[in-house]
Amino acid sequence: MRLSDILAICVRNLTRRKLRTFLTALGVVIGVGLIIIAISIGIGLTQAYEEQLASWGDLTVIEVYNWNSTVTLDDAAMAKIQALDGVEIATPFYQNWDVAMQITARNGRYRNTNSLYGVYPEALEKLGYELKEGSYLKDGDRPYSLVVGENYAYRFYDTKRQRNNRVDPYPDQFGRIKDPFVDIMKDKLLLTMPSQKYDGNGNKTGKDIELKPTVVGVLLKNDANWEATNYAFMDINEMKALIEKYNRQNGIKTQGKKITYEQAKVKCVDVDAVAAVQAEIKGMGFDCSSMNDSREYMQEQAMMIQLVLGGLAGVSLFVAAIGIANTMFMSIYERTREIGVMKVIGAEIRDIRIMFLLEAGMIGLLGGILGVALSFGGSMAFNTFAAGA
Repeated sequence: MRLSDILAICVRNLTRRKLRTFLTALGVVIGVGLIIIAISIGIGLTQAYEEQLASWGDLTVIEVYNWNSTVTLDDAAMAKIQALDGVEIATPFYQNWDVAMQITARNGRYRNTNSLYGVYPEALEKLGYELKEGSYLKDGDRPYSLVVGENYAYRFYDTKRQRNNRVDPYPDQFGRIKDPFVDIMKDKLLLTMPSQKYDGNGNKTGKDIELKPTVVGVLLKNDANWEATNYAFMDINEMKALIEKYNRQNGIKTQGKKITYEQAKVKCVDVDAVAAVQAEIKGMGFDCSSMNDSREYMQEQAMMIQLVLGGLAGVSLFVAAIGIANTMFMSIYERTREIGVMKVIGAEIRDIRIMFLLEAGMIGLLGGILGVALSFGGSMAFNTFAAGA
């Protein structure tokens, strides 16, 4: 028999029993549609989780802490971390709590204390901190150049007021945001390191350090990176030199004492490198954390949901396959006379077998096409509902 004749007979037989064909194909439609929708839900959940995590912080950044007394987070440790495969930049976030560093403006009336970090100059750009105006720290800047967060100016307080001595960077009931006391890019600033050395009568005997910093850039506010919003940054080598000068002028002995850091940030080349780099840093003995911990947990949850839904859909599709087989067996029993006539007129067993297989395949193909269309419609409806919620 020619293939065209076999196809014509298959179509005629399926259309002759429309209800049976429809019900059998409906099982395939439901099974295929549910499987695709389950996969779509799993992919959508994973993407939604990653977008949520990205709003909390950079997925490629690892926070390193010096909480373990058995290891030291110093320049040597930072060099080892920087040399790890998959690390783009590793920088300390250095604050020396033994020396107060405060910035004042307008003859000392407005003051900002303990809000200065020392970092590697190239780190700010590589960490993904965006500029609102100005430039990043770079070689060739004036001495003691600063890059500050967008809300840094709002951290100045008025030393002549006891109450209402700060301006908040939030809109009032009319939606207006007040200007800060200090214009951070135009006002002349003074960085002061006041001595804490006094004699028995309470008279200061140490020497203060005063210098004039220059703000070269303002970082765009980022709710996921609080330090890039509220703090100021300077070259870590300049900060170390200032602290060394302060200690020398005030007779503070630091010989043989290494500078250690309480925290550092490590930027990886991509998300896939984070887990391996984090494991290496933990192997060095440091405590560290990243959004990758939450990301892996959320991915496991999404995978679990996807497996449960996919398992239920798979059962449905398996039942649909049994339905197709049952329909074919019933068709064979009902058409024994037709099969006999076909054999008498010269049809081979192979042709008859192909005919029934093609009928089953047509039911599966029709159900698969309708199931894909149903899954697209269901996915669009789900996305519309989720977006509206």
